[in-house]
Amino acid sequence: MKICIAFHACMDLGGIINHTEQLIGGFQDLGHDVDLFEMVYADKASRQRKTGDFVVGPSGIPHDQGKGWNFENHQRLPYKTWAGVHSAQQVLNSYDMVIWTVPVVPKNKNHLGNDKWPHLYDLDPKVKQVAFVHDGNCKSGAPHLYHVADKLSGLACVHACALNGASHLPIPRTLVVNPQDTPIRTIADWDDKNTGFVNMQTFKAWKHAHELVEAIAYMPPKLDGELREIAGRGIEYQYMTSEDKCKENYFHSNESVFEGRKFWDVALDNGMVHHDYWPTDEVTEWLEMARVLVDPSWSVRYSKIGGHWNRVVVDAMIHGAIPVAQARGMGDEMFEAGVHYVDLGEARDAQDYADIVLGVSGMSSQQATEYRDNAHDILSLFDRREVAAQVIDLAHGNLSTQIGEIDPAVWTKYEDLMFEQYGILV
Repeated sequence: MKICIAFHACMDLGGIINHTEQLIGGFQDLGHDVDLFEMVYADKASRQRKTGDFVVGPSGIPHDQGKGWNFENHQRLPYKTWAGVHSAQQVLNSYDMVIWTVPVVPKNKNHLGNDKWPHLYDLDPKVKQVAFVHDGNCKSGAPHLYHVADKLSGLACVHACALNGASHLPIPRTLVVNPQDTPIRTIADWDDKNTGFVNMQTFKAWKHAHELVEAIAYMPPKLDGELREIAGRGIEYQYMTSEDKCKENYFHSNESVFEGRKFWDVALDNGMVHHDYWPTDEVTEWLEMARVLVDPSWSVRYSKIGGHWNRVVVDAMIHGAIPVAQARGMGDEMFEAGVHYVDLGEARDAQDYADIVLGVSGMSSQQATEYRDNAHDILSLFDRREVAAQVIDLAHGNLSTQIGEIDPAVWTKYEDLMFEQYGILV
């Protein structure tokens, strides 16, 4: 089968890069031919030469976790003119299946007046089309999915929050988790792994990285070989480290022993080490070393919709690290607190937070084995070959799915957006 992965560039790539690369790898493992293209709203598209820590994965296209892919010009399909639309359609129609890894074009100034994007989905009926939903923000972030709903064979939703957040769409949808390469593998003995923790993410407010940084102040002096590693950047990193724009709630209180100092500065003094985004091979190295991954992410809004676990939690389990995470983010659809991970929600304050993290780090081998065995029991669900097979089954109607009903309020948002952003009357 010939499969095309079609990518609409967006500002916040998050885990989309890893997801796409591993999905491509899964299709290739099954013997399919796969190509990745960027859809570009422009008259023409040139090759990209962004600088950074670029590596090459299954797509064969150099990518950086923070900056995306460096596409060659033939891998970028411009479609601002009608000639460009027809050329892009010709390329897409040459495949058996097209997968939209970002389901629709983003709502930003780069696409203001873009009345051509819906035509990218006007393909030969023999071409199966599937779109991925990566978060629970579909109602407000992608109401224009209504416009191409009849073109899509299915929606692949990466977690429960994404699945439940798309309940307003009359498109068959199902849970298709993030693909992983060889999730069942030999892991290091617990006693051979480093104490302490690692943490990696894009710094957003709902990722709650500041809570971990605050808690580091309450940990005892770092021991030899102990890890206190935080990797990533983002807007909240800028605030936390800024000399003159640090948010008020990123400072210790004046009444504390830290006398109003910034969380970040105290954490650095107490052994925290900050890294830029880690490429995939370094993520693997750190998780193989570490006993604990801390993922404090959770969203008030998303937690009301469903579990919105992050890919890195599964990465940790694969490499024998025990996740310390928020039950409010993990949900209860796939993972269970006290079975697959340790819940941070029990922390009453920063001292409790620190104690929970270091308590997991100091677990006995017997205690750790229970968590690691439980993780092993579910990791096969994330095998990229299984995930790729699910996507193919979804495209051909061979999976159990749910189909939502149109939400009038979201439909109104869709109508308004199509006219105001893209100049299209519905």
